[in-house]
Amino acid sequence: MKIKFHPLFYLLAGYFIVTGRFELLCGYLVGIVAHEIAHNRMAKLRGYSTGTITLMPYGGVVDCGDDYNDADNILIALAAPFFNLTVATFIVALWWVMPEIYNYTQGICLANLSLGVVNLLPLYPLDGSRVVSSLVKDKLKAIKGLKIATLCAGGIIFVAGVASVFFTKNITVPIFGLFLFAGGIFTSKRQTYFHIARSRPFVKDFSHGLNEKRVYISQDSQLFRLLRYLNKDEICRFVIVDGNGASVCELSEEKFGQLCLDNELAVGVLDALKKDGSRK
Repeated sequence: MKIKFHPLFYLLAGYFIVTGRFELLCGYLVGIVAHEIAHNRMAKLRGYSTGTITLMPYGGVVDCGDDYNDADNILIALAAPFFNLTVATFIVALWWVMPEIYNYTQGICLANLSLGVVNLLPLYPLDGSRVVSSLVKDKLKAIKGLKIATLCAGGIIFVAGVASVFFTKNITVPIFGLFLFAGGIFTSKRQTYFHIARSRPFVKDFSHGLNEKRVYISQDSQLFRLLRYLNKDEICRFVIVDGNGASVCELSEEKFGQLCLDNELAVGVLDALKKDGSRK
């Protein structure tokens, strides 16, 4: 998972440092990284990998893309805000038991709470927009509608935030408005989830010739365990064996990639073949 920082994040970081709220900045940084790790872990569990994640003041910008299962996309989108809310709830619970840690954990709790709540909003590119786009058939129309709503919301929040600065001296609200406005205009197709079955190990370059290797695996081996044997510079053929070491069937890389697309990666290889109808 590659991570880079958006200029707006540096603006928010600079604000926290200048105003003497370095602890709160650390809380947000920890919360945002944890937010993206939660996305990444759920994505991998569902058989996806991630492109570059751009960290913004309220999470990472992840384009919806079009190479995903809707149910998977919803789970991936909700994993991060629910994780943030769980962390915030856990910290609040700790305050009842150890109130002396309040001053040290307030920033982390506030960061995780705001990240969890904000990212559930149905505004682009927040996680709530991914859920909405996965629940409708016409995704292109939904994304366009979400972007229009985001531009309007971002503009209103920015103007209201600028007006409130004179009273609260807090610029996080207008920065959030800028974040939404930028998200409604600029997106990168590189910032997306892509299924691991379409990643580099499955893409071969035959111009210089490739060797073929055979890997013997048990019939109850989970799909994700087979991924370690793949290499872009060679062709892998899996030989599935029973408990006695006798060959049951063989599996090509192409077929394995399709099984990864059609099943969760925790499924056993023989079960996946039976579901596919390739093995009765």
